[in-house]
Amino acid sequence: MVNRGRSGGCVTCKERRVKCDEAKSECRACRRLGLRCGGYNRPKYASLKFKNQNYKFCTNTDQDVDSHGRSVVKAASRPSRSSESDVQGRELAKDLTSRRLSEPDTAVPFFLGHYASMGRDMGSTRGFFEMLIPAYLLQRQESALSLAVSALASEVLSLWRQDASSFRSPRKSYSRAIARLRTATQDPVERGKPAIVLAVLVLQTYENASAIYDLRRASSTHHNGAASLLSLVDSDDMDGTMRAYLQKFMLHTEVSTAMRQKKPLKSIAYSWIRSKDTMAVPDNPSSTLDAIGASVAELQASYTQFLTQRGSTTSLERIMKEWRAEARRVDAELLAWAANAPDHWRPLRLISDRDIDSSIPTYQSICDVYPSCQIASIWNLWRFQRLLLAKITLGSLNAFSDLSRFGFAHGQFLGDPTDFANCQQTLQEVVDSVCYSIPFYLGNRTTRSSLTDFTDPTVLLPSHCSLDDGTRLDRDGLDTGISSDDHRRHVIAQGPWRAMHPLSRLLTLVSEDHGEVIASFLRPGQRVWIRDQFLRVATLLHLPSELGNDMERSESPEGSADSKAECLARGIRKGAILMSGP
Repeated sequence: MVNRGRSGGCVTCKERRVKCDEAKSECRACRRLGLRCGGYNRPKYASLKFKNQNYKFCTNTDQDVDSHGRSVVKAASRPSRSSESDVQGRELAKDLTSRRLSEPDTAVPFFLGHYASMGRDMGSTRGFFEMLIPAYLLQRQESALSLAVSALASEVLSLWRQDASSFRSPRKSYSRAIARLRTATQDPVERGKPAIVLAVLVLQTYENASAIYDLRRASSTHHNGAASLLSLVDSDDMDGTMRAYLQKFMLHTEVSTAMRQKKPLKSIAYSWIRSKDTMAVPDNPSSTLDAIGASVAELQASYTQFLTQRGSTTSLERIMKEWRAEARRVDAELLAWAANAPDHWRPLRLISDRDIDSSIPTYQSICDVYPSCQIASIWNLWRFQRLLLAKITLGSLNAFSDLSRFGFAHGQFLGDPTDFANCQQTLQEVVDSVCYSIPFYLGNRTTRSSLTDFTDPTVLLPSHCSLDDGTRLDRDGLDTGISSDDHRRHVIAQGPWRAMHPLSRLLTLVSEDHGEVIASFLRPGQRVWIRDQFLRVATLLHLPSELGNDMERSESPEGSADSKAECLARGIRKGAILMSGP
Protein backbone atom coordinates (compact mmCIF):
# COMPACT_ATOMS: atom_id res chain seq x y z
CA MET A 1 0.00 0.00 0.00
CA VAL A 2 1.38 3.43 -0.96
CA ASN A 3 2.05 5.83 1.92
CA ARG A 4 0.35 9.13 1.07
CA GLY A 5 1.21 10.82 4.37
CA ARG A 6 -1.10 11.58 7.28
CA SER A 7 -4.64 12.55 6.42
CA GLY A 8 -3.98 16.14 7.52
CA GLY A 9 -0.97 16.63 5.21
CA CYS A 10 -0.82 19.33 2.56
CA VAL A 11 -2.16 18.61 -0.91
CA THR A 12 1.31 18.80 -2.51
CA CYS A 13 2.83 16.22 -0.13
CA LYS A 14 -0.15 13.94 -0.71
CA GLU A 15 0.34 14.14 -4.44
CA ARG A 16 4.07 13.44 -3.99
CA ARG A 17 3.21 10.56 -1.61
CA VAL A 18 5.58 11.76 1.10
CA LYS A 19 5.16 12.52 4.77
CA CYS A 20 4.12 16.11 5.54
CA ASP A 21 5.10 17.97 8.76
CA GLU A 22 1.89 20.08 8.45
CA ALA A 23 3.71 23.34 9.23
CA LYS A 24 1.64 26.50 8.65
CA SER A 25 1.26 28.34 6.37
CA GLU A 26 3.56 26.24 4.18
CA CYS A 27 5.08 22.91 5.15
CA ARG A 28 8.87 22.73 5.48
CA ALA A 29 9.18 19.97 2.84
CA CYS A 30 7.64 22.20 0.16
CA ARG A 31 9.72 25.21 1.20
CA ARG A 32 12.94 23.19 1.09
CA LEU A 33 12.25 21.93 -2.42
CA GLY A 34 10.92 25.24 -3.71
CA LEU A 35 7.47 23.76 -4.40
CA ARG A 36 4.16 25.59 -4.08
CA CYS A 37 2.51 24.21 -0.96
CA GLY A 38 -1.05 23.29 -1.87
CA GLY A 39 -2.45 23.90 1.60
CA TYR A 40 -4.52 21.65 3.85
CA ASN A 41 -8.02 21.91 2.49
CA ARG A 42 -9.06 19.09 0.24
CA PRO A 43 -9.76 20.66 -3.17
CA LYS A 44 -13.11 20.21 -4.84
CA TYR A 45 -11.54 18.31 -7.71
CA ALA A 46 -9.84 15.78 -5.41
CA SER A 47 -12.47 13.18 -6.11
CA LEU A 48 -11.75 13.27 -9.83
CA LYS A 49 -9.97 10.24 -11.23
CA PHE A 50 -7.70 10.32 -14.25
CA LYS A 51 -7.59 7.50 -16.71
CA ASN A 52 -4.01 6.61 -17.61
CA GLN A 53 -3.84 6.15 -21.39
CA ASN A 54 -0.06 6.26 -21.74
CA TYR A 55 -0.14 2.66 -22.94
CA LYS A 56 -1.11 4.13 -26.31
CA PHE A 57 2.32 5.67 -26.59
CA CYS A 58 4.66 3.70 -24.30
CA THR A 59 5.31 -0.01 -24.19
CA ASN A 60 4.26 -1.59 -20.90
CA THR A 61 7.17 -3.79 -19.96
CA ASP A 62 4.99 -5.71 -17.51
CA GLN A 63 2.80 -7.05 -20.31
CA ASP A 64 3.30 -9.70 -22.91
CA VAL A 65 1.24 -11.09 -25.75
CA ASP A 66 -0.05 -14.64 -25.70
CA SER A 67 -0.31 -16.94 -28.71
CA HIS A 68 -3.71 -15.45 -29.58
CA GLY A 69 -2.47 -11.87 -29.56
CA ARG A 70 -4.06 -10.96 -26.21
CA SER A 71 -2.20 -8.81 -23.71
CA VAL A 72 -1.30 -10.66 -20.54
CA VAL A 73 0.39 -9.48 -17.36
CA LYS A 74 3.73 -10.99 -16.50
CA ALA A 75 4.90 -11.64 -12.97
CA ALA A 76 7.53 -9.16 -11.89
CA SER A 77 10.94 -10.73 -11.83
CA ARG A 78 12.85 -10.43 -8.60
CA PRO A 79 16.13 -8.57 -9.01
CA SER A 80 19.08 -10.57 -7.77
CA ARG A 81 22.02 -8.17 -8.13
CA SER A 82 20.29 -4.82 -7.95
CA SER A 83 20.49 -2.69 -4.85
CA GLU A 84 17.41 -1.19 -3.24
CA SER A 85 18.24 2.18 -4.81
CA ASP A 86 18.38 0.60 -8.28
CA VAL A 87 14.91 -0.89 -7.82
CA GLN A 88 13.62 2.47 -6.61
CA GLY A 89 15.15 4.14 -9.67
CA ARG A 90 13.32 1.82 -12.02
CA GLU A 91 10.08 2.34 -10.14
CA LEU A 92 10.55 6.11 -10.42
CA ALA A 93 11.02 5.76 -14.16
CA LYS A 94 7.78 3.79 -14.45
CA ASP A 95 6.07 6.38 -12.25
CA LEU A 96 6.68 9.01 -14.92
CA THR A 97 3.95 7.63 -17.14
CA SER A 98 1.31 8.07 -14.45
CA ARG A 99 2.43 11.20 -12.56
CA ARG A 100 3.32 13.50 -15.43
CA LEU A 101 -0.15 13.66 -16.95
CA SER A 102 0.43 17.26 -18.04
CA GLU A 103 3.38 16.41 -20.33
CA PRO A 104 2.61 17.68 -23.85
CA ASP A 105 3.81 14.39 -25.34
CA THR A 106 5.60 11.19 -24.45
CA ALA A 107 9.14 12.48 -25.10
CA VAL A 108 10.22 12.75 -21.46
CA PRO A 109 8.97 9.29 -20.37
CA PHE A 110 10.54 7.81 -23.52
CA PHE A 111 13.91 9.47 -22.89
CA LEU A 112 14.13 8.84 -19.15
CA GLY A 113 12.89 5.28 -19.55
CA HIS A 114 15.17 4.21 -22.39
CA TYR A 115 18.29 6.28 -21.69
CA ALA A 116 18.32 7.18 -17.99
CA SER A 117 16.80 4.06 -16.42
CA MET A 118 17.00 0.87 -18.47
CA GLY A 119 20.39 -0.83 -18.40
CA ARG A 120 21.76 1.29 -15.54
CA ASP A 121 22.43 0.52 -11.90
CA MET A 122 24.29 2.12 -9.02
CA GLY A 123 26.95 -0.60 -9.14
CA SER A 124 28.28 0.73 -12.44
CA THR A 125 27.07 4.32 -12.39
CA ARG A 126 28.95 7.59 -12.42
CA GLY A 127 25.85 9.27 -11.07
CA PHE A 128 24.41 11.69 -13.62
CA PHE A 129 21.51 9.74 -15.12
CA GLU A 130 20.80 7.89 -11.89
CA MET A 131 20.35 11.20 -10.04
CA LEU A 132 18.38 12.74 -12.88
CA ILE A 133 15.09 10.83 -12.53
CA PRO A 134 14.40 11.40 -8.81
CA ALA A 135 15.44 15.05 -9.11
CA TYR A 136 13.23 15.55 -12.16
CA LEU A 137 10.20 14.08 -10.40
CA LEU A 138 10.48 16.68 -7.65
CA GLN A 139 10.56 19.64 -10.03
CA ARG A 140 7.85 22.10 -10.96
CA GLN A 141 6.72 21.85 -14.57
CA GLU A 142 8.47 25.08 -15.62
CA SER A 143 11.66 24.62 -13.63
CA ALA A 144 15.07 24.82 -15.33
CA LEU A 145 15.60 21.07 -15.00
CA SER A 146 12.13 20.20 -16.25
CA LEU A 147 12.54 22.42 -19.32
CA ALA A 148 16.08 21.17 -20.01
CA VAL A 149 15.00 17.52 -19.86
CA SER A 150 12.00 18.28 -22.06
CA ALA A 151 14.21 20.01 -24.65
CA LEU A 152 16.67 17.09 -24.81
CA ALA A 153 13.95 14.46 -24.75
CA SER A 154 12.03 16.13 -27.58
CA GLU A 155 15.09 16.07 -29.84
CA VAL A 156 15.85 12.44 -29.00
CA LEU A 157 12.31 11.33 -29.75
CA SER A 158 12.36 13.38 -32.96
CA LEU A 159 15.33 11.32 -34.12
CA TRP A 160 13.35 8.14 -33.54
CA ARG A 161 10.50 9.69 -35.50
CA GLN A 162 13.08 10.25 -38.28
CA ASP A 163 12.94 14.04 -38.13
CA ALA A 164 15.93 15.08 -40.24
CA SER A 165 16.21 18.46 -38.47
CA SER A 166 16.60 17.01 -34.98
CA PHE A 167 19.61 18.51 -33.14
CA ARG A 168 20.49 20.48 -36.30
CA SER A 169 18.51 23.67 -35.64
CA PRO A 170 17.68 25.59 -32.44
CA ARG A 171 14.27 24.86 -30.93
CA LYS A 172 12.00 26.97 -28.74
CA SER A 173 12.16 24.37 -25.97
CA TYR A 174 15.95 24.78 -25.75
CA SER A 175 15.67 28.58 -25.67
CA ARG A 176 13.06 28.38 -22.91
CA ALA A 177 15.33 26.13 -20.86
CA ILE A 178 18.26 28.54 -21.27
CA ALA A 179 16.11 31.51 -20.25
CA ARG A 180 14.77 29.76 -17.16
CA LEU A 181 18.27 28.63 -16.20
CA ARG A 182 19.59 32.19 -16.40
CA THR A 183 16.83 33.31 -14.05
CA ALA A 184 17.52 30.43 -11.65
CA THR A 185 21.27 31.07 -11.46
CA GLN A 186 20.62 34.68 -10.46
CA ASP A 187 18.80 33.44 -7.36
CA PRO A 188 21.32 32.66 -4.55
CA VAL A 189 19.07 29.91 -3.16
CA GLU A 190 18.24 28.19 -6.44
CA ARG A 191 21.76 28.16 -7.83
CA GLY A 192 22.91 26.14 -4.84
CA LYS A 193 20.53 23.28 -5.58
CA PRO A 194 21.69 20.05 -7.28
CA ALA A 195 18.77 20.33 -9.70
CA ILE A 196 20.38 23.41 -11.26
CA VAL A 197 23.67 21.54 -11.81
CA LEU A 198 21.69 18.69 -13.36
CA ALA A 199 19.88 21.15 -15.64
CA VAL A 200 23.21 22.55 -16.87
CA LEU A 201 24.57 19.05 -17.50
CA VAL A 202 21.42 18.09 -19.41
CA LEU A 203 21.96 21.14 -21.62
CA GLN A 204 25.60 20.08 -22.10
CA THR A 205 24.30 16.69 -23.25
CA TYR A 206 22.05 18.53 -25.69
CA GLU A 207 25.05 20.55 -26.92
CA ASN A 208 27.16 17.38 -27.33
CA ALA A 209 24.53 15.71 -29.50
CA SER A 210 23.98 18.89 -31.51
CA ALA A 211 27.74 19.17 -32.15
CA ILE A 212 27.89 15.58 -33.36
CA TYR A 213 25.06 16.12 -35.84
CA ASP A 214 26.65 19.38 -37.01
CA LEU A 215 30.10 17.72 -37.10
CA ARG A 216 31.60 20.64 -35.21
CA ARG A 217 33.58 21.13 -32.05
CA ALA A 218 31.37 20.99 -28.96
CA SER A 219 31.26 24.01 -26.66
CA SER A 220 32.24 23.41 -23.04
CA THR A 221 30.26 26.39 -21.70
CA HIS A 222 27.67 24.32 -19.87
CA HIS A 223 30.25 21.86 -18.52
CA ASN A 224 32.37 24.66 -17.08
CA GLY A 225 29.28 26.31 -15.64
CA ALA A 226 28.26 23.08 -13.94
CA ALA A 227 31.72 22.79 -12.41
CA SER A 228 31.37 26.27 -10.90
CA LEU A 229 27.85 25.66 -9.63
CA LEU A 230 28.77 22.31 -8.10
CA SER A 231 30.92 24.03 -5.48
CA LEU A 232 27.82 25.89 -4.25
CA VAL A 233 25.80 22.75 -3.57
CA ASP A 234 25.33 21.87 0.09
CA SER A 235 27.54 18.93 1.11
CA ASP A 236 25.14 17.68 3.78
CA ASP A 237 22.28 15.17 3.63
CA MET A 238 20.77 14.24 0.27
CA ASP A 239 22.22 17.27 -1.52
CA GLY A 240 25.67 16.09 -0.46
CA THR A 241 25.06 12.62 -1.91
CA MET A 242 23.95 14.11 -5.22
CA ARG A 243 26.93 16.45 -5.20
CA ALA A 244 29.30 13.51 -4.68
CA TYR A 245 27.84 11.51 -7.56
CA LEU A 246 27.86 14.52 -9.86
CA GLN A 247 31.51 15.12 -9.00
CA LYS A 248 32.25 11.53 -10.02
CA PHE A 249 30.44 12.03 -13.31
CA MET A 250 32.21 15.30 -14.07
CA LEU A 251 35.57 13.80 -13.09
CA HIS A 252 34.97 11.04 -15.64
CA THR A 253 34.20 13.69 -18.28
CA GLU A 254 37.40 15.57 -17.45
CA VAL A 255 39.50 12.38 -17.68
CA SER A 256 37.90 11.34 -20.98
CA THR A 257 38.36 14.84 -22.42
CA ALA A 258 42.01 15.00 -21.37
CA MET A 259 42.71 11.67 -23.07
CA ARG A 260 40.94 12.76 -26.27
CA GLN A 261 42.75 16.11 -26.38
CA LYS A 262 46.12 14.67 -25.25
CA LYS A 263 46.29 17.37 -22.58
CA PRO A 264 46.95 17.25 -18.82
CA LEU A 265 44.05 17.07 -16.41
CA LYS A 266 42.72 20.38 -15.18
CA SER A 267 43.42 21.32 -11.59
CA ILE A 268 39.71 21.08 -10.72
CA ALA A 269 39.76 17.40 -11.71
CA TYR A 270 42.55 16.74 -9.22
CA SER A 271 40.59 18.55 -6.53
CA TRP A 272 37.68 16.16 -7.19
CA ILE A 273 39.94 13.09 -7.03
CA ARG A 274 41.12 14.13 -3.58
CA SER A 275 37.78 15.52 -2.46
CA LYS A 276 36.20 14.15 0.71
CA ASP A 277 32.83 14.82 -0.95
CA THR A 278 33.60 12.30 -3.71
CA MET A 279 34.57 9.77 -1.06
CA ALA A 280 31.20 10.27 0.66
CA VAL A 281 29.61 7.73 -1.69
CA PRO A 282 30.84 4.18 -2.36
CA ASP A 283 33.46 3.58 -5.00
CA ASN A 284 32.63 1.19 -7.81
CA PRO A 285 34.63 -0.19 -10.75
CA SER A 286 33.73 2.85 -12.88
CA SER A 287 35.18 5.41 -10.46
CA THR A 288 38.24 3.21 -9.88
CA LEU A 289 38.84 3.06 -13.64
CA ASP A 290 38.56 6.85 -13.87
CA ALA A 291 41.28 7.22 -11.25
CA ILE A 292 43.56 4.99 -13.33
CA GLY A 293 42.53 6.92 -16.42
CA ALA A 294 43.88 10.10 -14.83
CA SER A 295 47.34 8.49 -14.82
CA VAL A 296 46.92 7.44 -18.47
CA ALA A 297 45.94 10.99 -19.44
CA GLU A 298 48.92 12.50 -17.62
CA LEU A 299 51.40 10.09 -19.23
CA GLN A 300 49.96 10.74 -22.69
CA ALA A 301 50.11 14.51 -22.14
CA SER A 302 53.75 14.29 -21.00
CA TYR A 303 54.67 12.13 -24.00
CA THR A 304 52.89 14.44 -26.48
CA GLN A 305 54.30 17.63 -24.98
CA PHE A 306 57.88 16.38 -25.08
CA LEU A 307 57.66 15.34 -28.73
CA THR A 308 56.23 18.70 -29.80
CA GLN A 309 58.97 20.70 -28.06
CA ARG A 310 62.71 20.88 -28.37
CA GLY A 311 64.29 18.53 -25.87
CA SER A 312 67.75 17.41 -24.91
CA THR A 313 69.00 14.43 -26.94
CA THR A 314 71.28 13.33 -24.12
CA SER A 315 68.38 12.90 -21.72
CA LEU A 316 66.03 11.35 -24.28
CA GLU A 317 66.87 7.71 -23.60
CA ARG A 318 66.43 8.22 -19.86
CA ILE A 319 63.06 9.90 -20.42
CA MET A 320 61.93 7.09 -22.72
CA LYS A 321 62.82 4.52 -20.09
CA GLU A 322 60.73 6.48 -17.60
CA TRP A 323 57.79 6.50 -20.05
CA ARG A 324 58.00 2.74 -20.50
CA ALA A 325 58.29 2.13 -16.76
CA GLU A 326 55.26 4.33 -16.05
CA ALA A 327 53.29 2.67 -18.84
CA ARG A 328 54.04 -0.77 -17.36
CA ARG A 329 52.99 0.40 -13.90
CA VAL A 330 49.68 1.85 -15.06
CA ASP A 331 48.98 -1.15 -17.29
CA ALA A 332 49.49 -3.41 -14.27
CA GLU A 333 46.82 -1.37 -12.47
CA LEU A 334 44.48 -1.85 -15.42
CA LEU A 335 45.08 -5.60 -15.44
CA ALA A 336 44.41 -5.69 -11.69
CA TRP A 337 41.18 -3.73 -12.29
CA ALA A 338 40.05 -6.36 -14.79
CA ALA A 339 40.94 -9.19 -12.43
CA ASN A 340 38.85 -7.59 -9.66
CA ALA A 341 35.85 -6.67 -11.83
CA PRO A 342 32.55 -8.30 -10.77
CA ASP A 343 32.15 -11.78 -12.23
CA HIS A 344 28.81 -10.92 -13.81
CA TRP A 345 30.45 -8.03 -15.67
CA ARG A 346 32.65 -10.36 -17.69
CA PRO A 347 31.64 -10.82 -21.33
CA LEU A 348 30.02 -14.06 -22.38
CA ARG A 349 31.31 -15.30 -25.74
CA LEU A 350 28.83 -16.46 -28.37
CA ILE A 351 29.62 -18.01 -31.73
CA SER A 352 27.82 -17.10 -34.95
CA ASP A 353 25.57 -19.82 -36.43
CA ARG A 354 25.82 -21.77 -33.19
CA ASP A 355 24.63 -19.35 -30.49
CA ILE A 356 23.32 -16.42 -32.55
CA ASP A 357 21.68 -15.91 -35.93
CA SER A 358 24.02 -15.65 -38.91
CA SER A 359 22.30 -12.39 -40.00
CA ILE A 360 24.15 -10.60 -37.18
CA PRO A 361 27.50 -9.32 -38.55
CA THR A 362 30.37 -10.55 -36.37
CA TYR A 363 34.14 -10.36 -36.50
CA GLN A 364 35.74 -13.82 -36.82
CA SER A 365 32.27 -15.28 -36.05
CA ILE A 366 32.61 -14.09 -32.41
CA CYS A 367 30.26 -11.92 -30.37
CA ASP A 368 30.81 -10.95 -26.72
CA VAL A 369 27.63 -10.06 -24.82
CA TYR A 370 27.30 -8.09 -21.59
CA PRO A 371 24.67 -7.46 -18.89
CA SER A 372 24.11 -3.93 -20.25
CA CYS A 373 25.38 -1.37 -22.75
CA GLN A 374 26.82 0.62 -19.86
CA ILE A 375 28.99 -2.24 -18.65
CA ALA A 376 30.09 -3.06 -22.22
CA SER A 377 31.18 0.56 -22.67
CA ILE A 378 33.14 0.53 -19.41
CA TRP A 379 35.08 -2.47 -20.70
CA ASN A 380 35.78 -0.67 -23.99
CA LEU A 381 37.02 2.35 -22.06
CA TRP A 382 39.39 0.03 -20.18
CA ARG A 383 40.59 -1.39 -23.49
CA PHE A 384 41.34 2.02 -24.96
CA GLN A 385 43.31 3.03 -21.88
CA ARG A 386 45.49 -0.03 -22.47
CA LEU A 387 45.70 0.87 -26.15
CA LEU A 388 47.01 4.36 -25.35
CA LEU A 389 49.68 2.88 -23.08
CA ALA A 390 50.75 0.47 -25.81
CA LYS A 391 50.97 3.33 -28.31
CA ILE A 392 53.12 5.42 -25.92
CA THR A 393 55.42 2.47 -25.34
CA LEU A 394 55.78 1.86 -29.08
CA GLY A 395 56.66 5.53 -29.51
CA SER A 396 59.30 5.34 -26.81
CA LEU A 397 60.79 2.33 -28.62
CA ASN A 398 61.09 4.42 -31.81
CA ALA A 399 58.47 2.34 -33.65
CA PHE A 400 57.31 5.63 -35.20
CA SER A 401 59.28 8.48 -36.75
CA ASP A 402 58.87 11.01 -33.93
CA LEU A 403 62.46 10.73 -32.70
CA SER A 404 64.17 11.44 -36.03
CA ARG A 405 64.75 15.10 -35.18
CA PHE A 406 66.63 13.99 -32.06
CA GLY A 407 69.21 12.21 -34.24
CA PHE A 408 67.69 8.73 -34.12
CA ALA A 409 67.09 6.99 -37.43
CA HIS A 410 63.58 5.61 -37.88
CA GLY A 411 63.75 1.91 -37.17
CA GLN A 412 66.71 2.29 -34.79
CA PHE A 413 65.27 0.14 -32.02
CA LEU A 414 65.49 1.45 -28.46
CA GLY A 415 64.86 -0.70 -25.41
CA ASP A 416 64.04 -4.36 -24.92
CA PRO A 417 62.68 -6.10 -28.07
CA THR A 418 60.26 -7.98 -25.82
CA ASP A 419 58.49 -4.69 -25.10
CA PHE A 420 57.80 -4.23 -28.81
CA ALA A 421 56.33 -7.72 -29.17
CA ASN A 422 54.20 -7.30 -26.04
CA CYS A 423 52.83 -3.96 -27.25
CA GLN A 424 51.98 -5.36 -30.65
CA GLN A 425 50.17 -8.29 -29.02
CA THR A 426 48.29 -6.01 -26.61
CA LEU A 427 47.22 -3.73 -29.45
CA GLN A 428 45.87 -6.64 -31.50
CA GLU A 429 44.05 -8.20 -28.52
CA VAL A 430 42.45 -4.88 -27.61
CA VAL A 431 41.23 -4.18 -31.14
CA ASP A 432 39.90 -7.74 -31.43
CA SER A 433 37.97 -7.37 -28.16
CA VAL A 434 36.40 -4.10 -29.30
CA CYS A 435 35.32 -5.75 -32.55
CA TYR A 436 33.78 -8.66 -30.62
CA SER A 437 31.61 -6.17 -28.65
CA ILE A 438 30.08 -4.44 -31.69
CA PRO A 439 27.47 -7.14 -32.55
CA PHE A 440 26.13 -6.84 -28.99
CA TYR A 441 25.39 -3.16 -29.57
CA LEU A 442 24.00 -3.42 -33.11
CA GLY A 443 22.58 -6.89 -33.71
CA ASN A 444 21.41 -7.26 -37.31
CA ARG A 445 20.09 -3.71 -37.70
CA THR A 446 21.09 -1.96 -40.92
CA THR A 447 18.52 0.78 -41.58
CA ARG A 448 17.81 4.15 -39.94
CA SER A 449 16.47 3.77 -36.43
CA SER A 450 12.73 4.25 -35.95
CA LEU A 451 10.17 3.58 -33.23
CA THR A 452 9.08 0.40 -35.01
CA ASP A 453 12.46 -1.17 -34.15
CA PHE A 454 11.27 -1.73 -30.58
CA THR A 455 8.49 -4.08 -31.73
CA ASP A 456 9.98 -5.41 -34.98
CA PRO A 457 10.42 -9.21 -34.60
CA THR A 458 13.02 -9.24 -37.39
CA VAL A 459 15.41 -7.12 -35.27
CA LEU A 460 17.73 -9.66 -33.67
CA LEU A 461 20.10 -8.83 -30.81
CA PRO A 462 22.60 -11.23 -29.23
CA SER A 463 22.04 -11.41 -25.50
CA HIS A 464 22.97 -13.32 -22.38
CA CYS A 465 19.25 -13.92 -21.89
CA SER A 466 18.86 -16.71 -24.39
CA LEU A 467 20.38 -18.76 -27.14
CA ASP A 468 18.92 -18.62 -30.64
CA ASP A 469 16.64 -21.54 -29.77
CA GLY A 470 15.25 -19.72 -26.71
CA THR A 471 17.16 -21.76 -24.14
CA ARG A 472 18.05 -19.77 -21.05
CA LEU A 473 21.77 -19.24 -20.51
CA ASP A 474 22.52 -20.18 -16.92
CA ARG A 475 25.38 -18.08 -15.63
CA ASP A 476 25.88 -16.85 -12.10
CA GLY A 477 25.26 -13.14 -11.71
CA LEU A 478 23.80 -12.38 -15.11
CA ASP A 479 20.27 -11.88 -13.80
CA THR A 480 20.70 -8.17 -13.01
CA GLY A 481 17.06 -7.34 -12.31
CA ILE A 482 16.20 -6.16 -15.82
CA SER A 483 13.64 -8.10 -17.83
CA SER A 484 14.58 -9.53 -21.22
CA ASP A 485 12.19 -7.06 -22.86
CA ASP A 486 13.77 -4.07 -21.09
CA HIS A 487 17.22 -5.42 -21.94
CA ARG A 488 16.26 -5.57 -25.61
CA ARG A 489 14.73 -2.09 -25.57
CA HIS A 490 17.73 -0.47 -23.90
CA VAL A 491 20.16 -2.06 -26.39
CA ILE A 492 18.02 -0.87 -29.31
CA ALA A 493 17.98 2.65 -27.85
CA GLN A 494 21.54 2.95 -26.57
CA GLY A 495 23.52 0.42 -28.60
CA PRO A 496 24.37 2.51 -31.69
CA TRP A 497 25.42 5.49 -29.55
CA ARG A 498 27.64 3.25 -27.45
CA ALA A 499 29.16 1.62 -30.55
CA MET A 500 29.84 5.01 -32.16
CA HIS A 501 32.56 5.91 -29.64
CA PRO A 502 34.89 2.89 -29.90
CA LEU A 503 34.46 2.59 -33.69
CA SER A 504 35.19 6.28 -34.30
CA ARG A 505 38.14 6.00 -31.92
CA LEU A 506 39.57 3.05 -33.83
CA LEU A 507 39.20 4.83 -37.16
CA THR A 508 40.98 7.94 -35.92
CA LEU A 509 43.66 5.71 -34.41
CA VAL A 510 44.54 4.25 -37.82
CA SER A 511 44.31 7.58 -39.65
CA GLU A 512 46.17 9.98 -37.31
CA ASP A 513 49.51 9.99 -35.51
CA HIS A 514 51.30 7.17 -37.34
CA GLY A 515 48.01 5.46 -38.06
CA GLU A 516 49.43 3.51 -40.99
CA VAL A 517 52.03 1.90 -38.72
CA ILE A 518 49.34 0.90 -36.23
CA ALA A 519 47.07 -0.29 -39.05
CA SER A 520 49.87 -2.58 -40.21
CA PHE A 521 49.65 -4.41 -36.87
CA LEU A 522 45.98 -5.31 -37.46
CA ARG A 523 44.72 -8.51 -39.00
CA PRO A 524 44.04 -8.62 -42.75
CA GLY A 525 40.64 -7.06 -43.48
CA GLN A 526 40.10 -5.84 -39.91
CA ARG A 527 40.31 -2.16 -40.80
CA VAL A 528 37.68 -2.61 -43.52
CA TRP A 529 35.38 -4.45 -41.08
CA ILE A 530 35.70 -1.60 -38.55
CA ARG A 531 34.97 0.97 -41.26
CA ASP A 532 31.86 -0.89 -42.45
CA GLN A 533 30.48 -1.17 -38.90
CA PHE A 534 31.09 2.53 -38.31
CA LEU A 535 29.21 3.44 -41.49
CA ARG A 536 26.39 1.15 -40.33
CA VAL A 537 26.25 3.09 -37.04
CA ALA A 538 26.15 6.36 -39.00
CA THR A 539 23.10 5.05 -40.86
CA LEU A 540 21.36 3.86 -37.68
CA LEU A 541 21.90 7.21 -35.95
CA HIS A 542 20.94 9.35 -38.96
CA LEU A 543 24.42 10.93 -38.87
CA PRO A 544 25.24 13.43 -41.64
CA SER A 545 27.21 12.36 -44.67
CA GLU A 546 28.77 15.81 -45.18
CA LEU A 547 31.24 17.60 -42.95
CA GLY A 548 30.40 20.71 -40.93
CA ASN A 549 31.34 24.26 -41.88
CA ASP A 550 34.28 24.51 -39.49
CA MET A 551 36.05 21.42 -40.83
CA GLU A 552 39.24 22.03 -42.78
CA ARG A 553 39.22 21.65 -46.54
CA SER A 554 41.96 19.05 -46.19
CA GLU A 555 39.36 16.88 -44.45
CA SER A 556 37.09 16.79 -47.47
CA PRO A 557 35.22 13.47 -47.63
CA GLU A 558 35.85 13.11 -51.37
CA GLY A 559 37.72 9.93 -52.16
CA SER A 560 37.65 6.36 -50.97
CA ALA A 561 35.25 4.81 -48.49
CA ASP A 562 38.13 4.75 -46.00
CA SER A 563 38.68 8.50 -46.37
CA LYS A 564 35.00 9.31 -46.01
CA ALA A 565 34.63 7.15 -42.91
CA GLU A 566 37.77 8.53 -41.29
CA CYS A 567 36.77 12.16 -41.97
CA LEU A 568 33.32 11.50 -40.52
CA ALA A 569 34.93 9.83 -37.49
CA ARG A 570 37.14 12.87 -36.89
CA GLY A 571 34.12 15.16 -37.10
CA ILE A 572 32.27 13.02 -34.56
CA ARG A 573 35.28 12.97 -32.23
CA LYS A 574 35.15 16.79 -32.15
CA GLY A 575 31.50 16.76 -31.21
CA ALA A 576 31.99 14.00 -28.64
CA ILE A 577 34.90 15.67 -26.86
CA LEU A 578 32.86 16.08 -23.64
CA MET A 579 30.94 12.80 -23.80
CA SER A 580 31.44 9.62 -21.83
CA GLY A 581 33.19 6.67 -23.42
CA PRO A 582 36.49 5.93 -25.19
